[in-house]
Amino acid sequence: MAWIRVVVLASVVLFLSQLNRWVVFDKLFFVLLGVLAVSFVWSRFALQGLVVTRRTTTDRAHVGEQLVEWVEVQNRSRLGKLWVEVLDRSELPGHRLSRVVSLGPNATVSWRAKTWCTRRGRFRLGPIVVRSGDPFGLFERRVLVPVTHQLVVYPAVVDLSTVRLPAGELPGGSQLQKRTPYVTPNVSGIRQYQPGDSFNRIAWSASARTGQLMVKEFELDPSTDVWLVLDGDQRHHVRAAVTGEVRSAASAVEVLLDSTEEYAVTIAASLARFFLDQNRAVGLIAQGPRSVVLPTDRGARQLVKILDFLAEFHASGTVSLQELLLAEQAHFGRQSAIIVITPSTDETWVRALAELALRSVRALAVIVEPSTFGGSESSLLVVSELTALGVPFVLVKYGDDLRRALAMPVGLVLSGRQGGQRGAAHLAPPHS
Repeated sequence: MAWIRVVVLASVVLFLSQLNRWVVFDKLFFVLLGVLAVSFVWSRFALQGLVVTRRTTTDRAHVGEQLVEWVEVQNRSRLGKLWVEVLDRSELPGHRLSRVVSLGPNATVSWRAKTWCTRRGRFRLGPIVVRSGDPFGLFERRVLVPVTHQLVVYPAVVDLSTVRLPAGELPGGSQLQKRTPYVTPNVSGIRQYQPGDSFNRIAWSASARTGQLMVKEFELDPSTDVWLVLDGDQRHHVRAAVTGEVRSAASAVEVLLDSTEEYAVTIAASLARFFLDQNRAVGLIAQGPRSVVLPTDRGARQLVKILDFLAEFHASGTVSLQELLLAEQAHFGRQSAIIVITPSTDETWVRALAELALRSVRALAVIVEPSTFGGSESSLLVVSELTALGVPFVLVKYGDDLRRALAMPVGLVLSGRQGGQRGAAHLAPPHS
């Protein structure tokens, strides 16, 4: 500490003054003592009357978006603060909120920090350490502001609403024309209210029009359930050597999608939102350290569930994609469509997918080409196997615009009779 050095220096000066009896040493000794005393008292009041507040615009964000946070330091004391350092202890990568400010009596200083969200996950914002002291820097005071805030960074989501996806052509199934006592999105008609009917089935507009209580009748939902299967086998995922600086939302996505894992997660999140916006039932199966199954459901709540899971997903699994498909095949029925997202170059999973197609499970493979990320293996054999078995696929390479890579020519659609087809829904990447 600096004050210890001053004490040692004062002791040496005192010793010299007694040894030589020079007046200048006596005066220097008392000056040093005065500096120590003033500095100590000053430091006691350095943080008195300070109020630090921080405000964040949101508790959720996506990769490639900017987080804006405001900090305000208010001095409620009549004494000015020569210097006050605000140190931020947040976990969010690249979050630069720390600053040194000077405040006059009853003054307020505020600033905002803009941070590009560069990684998925859950991050702690805060706490804040406020540091100040005397003008000579001899005594230091620190105060911890323990207020924290959790930020969830979701994967980047690509808007696919204006493109034609291969999976978007998956048929919705045949109309079942079967009444059900459960509430579904499909209303088949209305009838008069009968004792025992639930009040949430009352058609109020029809009741007002007819002058008597009318209730809705529902049919079973005929649409296809969409299952997204995310390959988390760490043996096949590759990270690219990327250098670049995030300067805008567009450059953020380009720089931060630096691995097959990030591409796969982004594709899964984008497809989930696309189908949920169409009121389709979407489920997710992925394997990390263990297999995780999110049952099919609709609506914004399901999208939040999927994004919450994908925010913390990491490709750290040891189970192969073939084993995953075989283990979870009970979830795939005749009214199901399965979209596999994988960088795997092991063609054994293609046969498992083809077997599901023989059971009238509509299938599509989204292949993230690992060789374009610097991997030593290529998915050429997988593409050949998919073509030979008639399983539609989309090939995504590093640097591709996902909106274009996931699109397809209008004439290519998925049919329920995939086993007899010899074509593939393959769009050449724009940069190849």
